[in-house]
Amino acid sequence: MDEPTTPRALIVDDEMHICKSCGKILAREGFAVRSALSGRAAIRLLEQEPFDVVFTDLKMAEMGGMELLEILRQRFPDVVAVVITGYATIASVVETMKLGAFDYLAKPFTHGEMAAAARKAWEKRKRVLQGVAVARGEPPKSVEGIVGESPAMQTVYGLIRKVAPTQSTVLIIGETGTGKDLVTKAIHALSLRAGRRFFAVDCGTLSVSLLESELFGHMKGSFTGAVATTTGIFEAADGGTVFLDEICNVGLDVQSKLLRLIQEREFLPVGGTQTKSVDVRLVFATNRDIEKMVAAGQFREDLYYRLCVFPIRLPPLRERRADIPLLASSLLAKVRARSGKAVSSVSDAATSLLEQHSWPGNVRELESVIERAVISCDGAVIEPHHLPRILGRNWFPEGVVVPKTNAEFVMLKKRVREQTVAEVEREFVLQALERCGWNVTKAAAEVGLQRQNLQALMRKHGIRQPKEH
Repeated sequence: MDEPTTPRALIVDDEMHICKSCGKILAREGFAVRSALSGRAAIRLLEQEPFDVVFTDLKMAEMGGMELLEILRQRFPDVVAVVITGYATIASVVETMKLGAFDYLAKPFTHGEMAAAARKAWEKRKRVLQGVAVARGEPPKSVEGIVGESPAMQTVYGLIRKVAPTQSTVLIIGETGTGKDLVTKAIHALSLRAGRRFFAVDCGTLSVSLLESELFGHMKGSFTGAVATTTGIFEAADGGTVFLDEICNVGLDVQSKLLRLIQEREFLPVGGTQTKSVDVRLVFATNRDIEKMVAAGQFREDLYYRLCVFPIRLPPLRERRADIPLLASSLLAKVRARSGKAVSSVSDAATSLLEQHSWPGNVRELESVIERAVISCDGAVIEPHHLPRILGRNWFPEGVVVPKTNAEFVMLKKRVREQTVAEVEREFVLQALERCGWNVTKAAAEVGLQRQNLQALMRKHGIRQPKEH
């Protein structure tokens, strides 16, 4: 089931000014909005058009909100209902929840309260759509905020679902901007610790001494400036999850303490004499080759094996270009909610440019480009001229200098032709493998090559099959 890129909302209230004011707020949040002045009119619209969220008043002359909720529950059970009422009591709220209402807004409410309720309802609706898709056997397009439907991302989703319910340590490996933090949050959200605390620490931004104090806490007087005993993150997160990003930046002394924490579930605060026991789920991430660091003596081998209980490797965006249109749409909705601008979509021509870019900064870079385009766009659709110029010049090979003589031009044509063919050949192999879930035999048969010939092309272009647990 395809997830709609623009959420559709129906406002049901017998006062036109309420419908109009709510409609303006929802439009700024990126919703396509319709309104109905009665419950019966709302039912007629629901029979004719698909809606994601219904905002309904409780007290209306022709058909009350309670009756409408009952009909929604029976005939449109996947639609998310939010009640708007000026008569909010505990009894009425409980009754609306029994009838399937997801949330309620008590009049008078602020623009911010309405917007927040809309965002919550849309997130709920997306989870409903994902559940329907899974029930139909369709591959998911997103998991807990991670977006992508390529075979590589389906592998990542499967690994997240496998490891989340366990207590195992996880190591997430991926380039900067690939979404390692989102994967960690998904693991926490799908785990038995979901209701407990979650801490994220960037190990690359803190000095060794400060990082040790932040993680393990310190005793009063343990170092200059330690004027009071301080609780560390591990103790504060007891029962929850701690995410240590860029773990390769941690010094050997701190690595030793982390090893003890993983093995014994206990640690010693800086300057302390008594160990403390904690129960925390540990997730680590790195964008570096940790195995090379172990070989070079820069990272403890015993700690590496403790971290690498369950590795998850995130593919760079250039290896899952098929996800770019879906990502662009998702990021546009995110940026639109922040900016309040009514930019609804990315044109096909602009999407084509996005798909051609190499994205060294991965999804984070794509989000920055989308945000810049939204700021530049005065209409409803992002066009190529709203994108950075570098995206529109992808046809010009990197490092090429315009020739000054015909002889130089002839030589350049040959070099560019060879370079272009090589790039197309690499993309040809990559896309064939992605379509076939990285089954080399199947991909070779699909494109009409011998298996050994496809493997030779993979070696030629440095294409390696993603490792799976």
